[in-house]
Formats: sequence, C-alpha cells, structure tokens
Amino acid sequence: MGGIAVYLLSVLVIGSRMRALANLLHESAHYKLFADRRMNGIAGAVLCAWPLYTGYRTYVRQHRLHHRNLWKGEQDPDLALYRMTRTENARRGAVSFRSFVLTHVVFVVIPVLPLRRLIAESGRGRRLLVPLASLLAALALHTWVSGTAGDILIRYWLIPWATAYQVIAYWAELGEHGGLSGRGHDWGSRNWRGSAVSRWLIGSHSDDLYHLLHHFFPSVPHYRLTELDHTCRDRWSDYRAQGRCSGFFVGGHDGVSVLHDIWDGGGCRAETAPAPAVPAVVPAVLGTEGIG
Repeated sequence: MGGIAVYLLSVLVIGSRMRALANLLHESAHYKLFADRRMNGIAGAVLCAWPLYTGYRTYVRQHRLHHRNLWKGEQDPDLALYRMTRTENARRGAVSFRSFVLTHVVFVVIPVLPLRRLIAESGRGRRLLVPLASLLAALALHTWVSGTAGDILIRYWLIPWATAYQVIAYWAELGEHGGLSGRGHDWGSRNWRGSAVSRWLIGSHSDDLYHLLHHFFPSVPHYRLTELDHTCRDRWSDYRAQGRCSGFFVGGHDGVSVLHDIWDGGGCRAETAPAPAVPAVVPAVLGTEGIG
C-alpha cells in the first residue's frame, strides 16, 4: 500500500512540474525565455514543447491569437475550453454553486473533463499521435529489451502527462478566464492568491497568479510580475478593484475562491467593468511598453 501511495504522490509531483514546464513554454511564446530569439525558440521547442507533446509553432501562433482576440468570438482559440465546460459566462443562474464545484472537482480529479478536452483537442490538431507513438515504442522496448526504460517512460512520464498534468492544466487554464466573458477583452482575465499548496500545485508560475496583469503587460517576465502587481495596486485603482480571488478552491475573509468567481462571472455585469486607464507611471516603472 505504501508503494502505491508513494507512486501516486510522484505522479502528482511530476504532473505539477510538467505544468511548470508549460509555463516556461508560455514564456518562450512571448520571447521572454532567452534574450536571443533563436535560443528562445530552440529551447522553447526542444526543452518545453516537445516533452509535453505540443507543437511549438502552433502553440505560439494560437497564443498570440488568444492575446489579441480574448473574448472576441471565434478568433480566440481558447474559447473552445470555456464553451466545452460551459464556463464562458456566469453559471449562477443555471446551477447551484455546490453542483458547480462537484462537477469541476470530482470530474476533474477522475479525470473525465480533462481527458474529454484532450480528445477534443487531438481531433483538431492530432495532439495524441505523439504520446500514442511514444507509448507503443515504450511497450515494444519493454517487451523486446529489458523493460526498464519502457517502464520509466510509461510510469513516470506518460501516465503523469495523461493524468495529473491534464488535471492541473485544466484548473489553471479554467482559472485564467473562466466565467469572465461579460467583462470583455480588457478585464476578462483573473488574478488570484492562495495557499502555498494551491500555488505550488496550480499557480507555481506568476503568469498564472497574475494573469490579468500578464494580459495588460505580456512583455514583463514572470519573475517581475509580483513587483509590478504591487505598483499597479498602489497607483491604479481600477486594477486594485479586480483583486477578488483570495484562493483557488476556498476563499478567505478578504475574497472569494476562483471556482466561486467563475460560477459568479466575476461578480459584475459587462457594463459595470471600468474601461482600462493605465497610469503612465506604471509602464515606466519596469520599462514595459504599455498594454499588450
């Protein structure tokens, strides 16, 4: 029994680090991994995208479209996730919060919804071909050679990729924009705070925790977002008012959970979301180029 528990824990840890690797792929898509563009692309493709069975150029192209077209209809490639999970808009009037949580926790942990999403994506981009080929190669290696290398690949990469990584990525990406269609392109992203456990599991990278800030300033590297967040909260009242989420699964005394905020649609109607007015001093602090 102890061996099974240790293995399940290792799958969770590996899956969370795969998500962190995906965050570095995200940095590369914004040319922030290395200053040298060529090195940035090579490292992003070989060290980040390929191990996660993702096409680098396709990812970069779709991510740029996402930034330009957030909540602008079919032009946003990420819209498919929110439509599939029915989290494009608030769910308050459709289901109870308890039912919503059960759906997006129980059916994610199992994991029904992440695999459904993975299958849907593979139908559009043939994303499953590489991991399936890897699985077949590992099985062949296990059968015809010693089995050691095949076992390692299956147990400590493919299984974590198909389970824990998909679960964590599902929650992380749902938390970025879920339920916020009514807030439009400018304010339709989410920052969140949380416990050390939830930050390690889902938001180990600042681009997850400060996703609203990232959409305003996509050129700022992840390790400077905390500093920029402090500056914006001090000098930009409209931005400070968006700090609703004090945890991912459970909110605190000073805010709601991300899951509640998705269900609630951000707590406001589209017309009540203020138009962005970035104080001139904010971009100057870190040498950013303003809204991205």
